[in-house]
Order: sequence, then C-alpha cells, then structure tokens
Amino acid sequence: MNLRCDLHLNGGNRRVLIAGKEEETPEHLALRLAAAALFFDREPALEVGPKRPAAEGFEYYPDLLVTEPDGYPELWIECGNTATNKLTKVIRRFSRARVIVIREGHEEARRFRKLLERDVPKSGKIEIWGWPAEKFREWTAALKETNSLIGEASGRAINAVLNETPFDVTLEIF
Repeated sequence: MNLRCDLHLNGGNRRVLIAGKEEETPEHLALRLAAAALFFDREPALEVGPKRPAAEGFEYYPDLLVTEPDGYPELWIECGNTATNKLTKVIRRFSRARVIVIREGHEEARRFRKLLERDVPKSGKIEIWGWPAEKFREWTAALKETNSLIGEASGRAINAVLNETPFDVTLEIF
C-alpha cells in the first residue's frame, strides 16, 4: 500500500508519497505519515537507502531522516517496532543525532522504554513518543490511498484535519 498525501501544514504545502514496503502494515504507514507531519517544517527524507550520504556504509536505515547541512544525521526517526540492536548501533555511530521512536500507544511506548533501559546502553539518548491509543486507531482508520492533511503540526502536537476527520492530539514522551 502507498499513501499519496497532500500536506498543507503550518502555512506550507508539500505532496509526498509514503511508499509502503511489502512487510509494512497500515499502522506503520500511519506512523510514518504522522512523523512526516510532526517534522514537516524540517523537510524530512521519507525514503532513506544506501545511496543517501548519511546512511552510506551503514547497515540500517531510518523511517525518516533530517540531516545537518554537512549531511550528518540530525534527526533519526523510527516508527513502530524497532530492534534494540539497531538503536544501539544508531546511537553509537551517530552520537550527535537526536533519535526518536514513535509508537502506536502509551502502553506500547512504556513497554518499549523499559526494554530499552534493560537492553540498550545509553538508552536515555532515545526519545520514545506514544500516541493516545484511541486517537491512533482513529488516525489509521481515516487513511486512504490519497490523503489530505490540513492544519498545524509541530513538536509532538497535530491539530489538523485528515481526510475530513479532525485531530487535536499531543504525543506523550516516555
């Protein structure tokens, strides 16, 4: 599944394609769209692969990436389930990068924080953001193949209309 999206956020406009890979669930694509909205003003790369200088020679790629002018990762954003091994390597290799993992619900975020504290050295460098579970279910249900998101998004808050469904949500940090 692919999401074609017209984003009209914070006074700017951008058309984006969130290309789903075969193994990606609709929930994962919904998290990627939310991340694209939350970091709209930073113009994140939505598709990162081996040809991207910031990821060159590295075995892992983020769901979204914002780079510094010199190409170094400034924001490394993961959505949903993420291997602790991957995060350990990311914070070791890109020590200056801000690493954020966005989860589908508060409970999932809490559990993941505990797992990180147990398994990842320097896990405090990783931010875990959690959606209110009911709001995330509504967000996912509102998605179509072609989407329109109009409103404002910044920090951890989205105040916008997604395909005629209004959202006023703030993700919590865990």
